[in-house]
Amino acid sequence: MGNKIIPKTALISVSDKKGLLPFARSLKKFGVQIVATGGTAKALKKGGIGVKKISTITKFPEIFGGRVKTLNPLISGGILGQRDKDKQEAEEHGVCWIDLVVCNLYPFSRVAKTPGSSLDDKIENIDIGGPTMIRAAAKNFKWVSVVVSPKDYSSFSKDLSLGGVSEKKRFKLSKKAFGHCAEYDQTIFDELSEKGDEHISLRYGENPHQEAFVVKADTGFSSGIPQAKQIQGKDLSYNNYLDGDAALQCLSEFKKSPACVIIKHNSPCGIGVGKNITEAFSRALAVDSLSAFGGVVALNKKCTVGLAKKINKVFFEIIVAPSFDAGSLKIFSKKKNLRVLSLKDYSSAGFSIKTIGGGSLGQERDDSKLLKNQLVVPTKKKLTPNQISTALFAWKVVKHTKSNAIVVAKNNKIISISGGQTSRVDATKIAFEKTKIPKGCVVASDAFFPFKDSIEAMARHKIAAIVQPGGSIRDVEVIESCNKNKIAMAFTGFRVFKH
Repeated sequence: MGNKIIPKTALISVSDKKGLLPFARSLKKFGVQIVATGGTAKALKKGGIGVKKISTITKFPEIFGGRVKTLNPLISGGILGQRDKDKQEAEEHGVCWIDLVVCNLYPFSRVAKTPGSSLDDKIENIDIGGPTMIRAAAKNFKWVSVVVSPKDYSSFSKDLSLGGVSEKKRFKLSKKAFGHCAEYDQTIFDELSEKGDEHISLRYGENPHQEAFVVKADTGFSSGIPQAKQIQGKDLSYNNYLDGDAALQCLSEFKKSPACVIIKHNSPCGIGVGKNITEAFSRALAVDSLSAFGGVVALNKKCTVGLAKKINKVFFEIIVAPSFDAGSLKIFSKKKNLRVLSLKDYSSAGFSIKTIGGGSLGQERDDSKLLKNQLVVPTKKKLTPNQISTALFAWKVVKHTKSNAIVVAKNNKIISISGGQTSRVDATKIAFEKTKIPKGCVVASDAFFPFKDSIEAMARHKIAAIVQPGGSIRDVEVIESCNKNKIAMAFTGFRVFKH
């Protein structure tokens, strides 16, 4: 990758000054001009190293106790400018190139761990200018080197002695810099979340031998089970929070009509939409009344007395609804351990974050919507209007079912749900074995069918239509099987895995 570069100008602003003086001397040895911020400039001058203060470039003093010193277009421009495109514009505006940024950030983590440190202490140790410089240099690695760790000083000096820093090395340093900023931001997020939000210990985690807690966010970004008002029942468990959130996520797909979702082990086992909320519950329960035992019921309309009587005939862990008739609460009060929650508005956070060994994983919430005009039908037989509406309904359900997932529906009613299987063949088989499948159903699959075997199984159950992502290398084989068995099939063009 590309040419070697010996920087002409270095901008140094470091909190951790370990190894700084020997590194700065090696830079001077190769004719590098050093520009530095307040504390770093003092340390370098004290060590006998010539240095220019940052204000000589910005023509502006460091202000607000050092809070603002590098947030300046002459600094950002000097780092970010593209040397092959922006030279003339840089000269017009007096921007001088900065070829090396040496920066590590305020010691937020150390301060946060110091006994007795206040929130103000922590806030003052959130670096602003540093991440800006680091990210700018990391983005512009084609021309700029960035060093965020004293551990890299020695190898960088060695590169200079061998003729310069290669683009391959600059790219490697760039990735490390982005990682440094990401870890820094995650540390701040974790610390402020733990200290700023309500931290509640739970009886135990997924199992009694595991400790657990819930952090009740007070950010205004989302509202869910932690913000629900508990009217009666035992304290919520770790699993209750997970299942309750899964129920609300799925329920949020159905906003226009009365709807009910029943969740068991973090996956829907029953979903119903009806003319009223009682009918919606009855349809949800009919999907799999066996699995519904001990589940979580989520409603998007007020729970009536009539519905409360029906619900009370089955053992459930949680009932969550926007509101309850006084009579319904009286009925539920007969089951002291039943958790009854009211939550008027549910809104999920934009991102989902999970911790894993060695780091964290983050992703956007799946807010995808499938519209009628997105469906592509490659089969000879086309879907009827009823089959299309049923397919769109089933797709909303399969989106919230653990992969591998298969959902069977007919006339906008869910017939069977199968999820959490390690093969799509097994998911299909279980969906057909759980209940009697009437002729003419629609099947939704969260991912493509890699082989035609599942299609042939559907044909034996007289399935009329299929909705699936498509994209398998054997799509032609699957389409041919559908044509042979007179099954209509629609491709969505995207999958909806849920792990």
